Amino acid sequence: MGSYDGVMTAPQHPGPIDGSADPPYLAPYREILAAHGPSFEATGWKSRAMQVVRFDVLIDMVDLAGRVIVDAGSGQGALVDRLVERRVEYAAYVGLDAMPEMVEQSADRGLPNARFEVCDIAGEPDAFRRWSRHAGGPGADVILFSGSLNTMDDATAGAVLERAWAAAEEAVVFNFLSDRAPADLVAQDPAPARRFDTLGLIAWALDKTPRVRFRQDYLGGHDATLGMFKDA
Repeated sequence: MGSYDGVMTAPQHPGPIDGSADPPYLAPYREILAAHGPSFEATGWKSRAMQVVRFDVLIDMVDLAGRVIVDAGSGQGALVDRLVERRVEYAAYVGLDAMPEMVEQSADRGLPNARFEVCDIAGEPDAFRRWSRHAGGPGADVILFSGSLNTMDDATAGAVLERAWAAAEEAVVFNFLSDRAPADLVAQDPAPARRFDTLGLIAWALDKTPRVRFRQDYLGGHDATLGMFKDA
């Protein structure tokens, strides 16, 4: 599963697409993967520049040095590239993606202290729990989502975030398309992505912890990032 930003239009196909039985939140990725193969285009990002901006906001939101990072919807593992460019000395990186082709390509890149696994973060209840120290895993210190919630409905995204929060040792940080964006952006249909109830997500986070950070001061307010932190 890549990072659909709600701007790129999924290509049209004249015939059936492999994976047509995929759940609705995965169907757009399957379609663009069928058109482009395991490429940058298949992640759903409009541009690398927008991708980097979102990555930088995530990186600035939480201290990742010495942490085990779980990237939920890792695509090509481009977040690792940015971490290296930013000289963030993370302890380990685990990339989870539902598209086997993307996982295979990412694994072949030889990225430092990184591993990749095929995982449907919404369809597999133990997607995060199995990485926790309580389950004998390395400890998912920080779980990150960059665009990977955007094709999910509220119930699906909410369940994923609940499981991530339960499994994370220290923090969960995620971005999403904000429904409090400027009116001209809200008026546009971002399908197959969707905008989320921004104030509802903030309230949900505050119900879990008072230690919450929020940003919507980048990309013209199109996007928002929310960080949730557990007590030390």
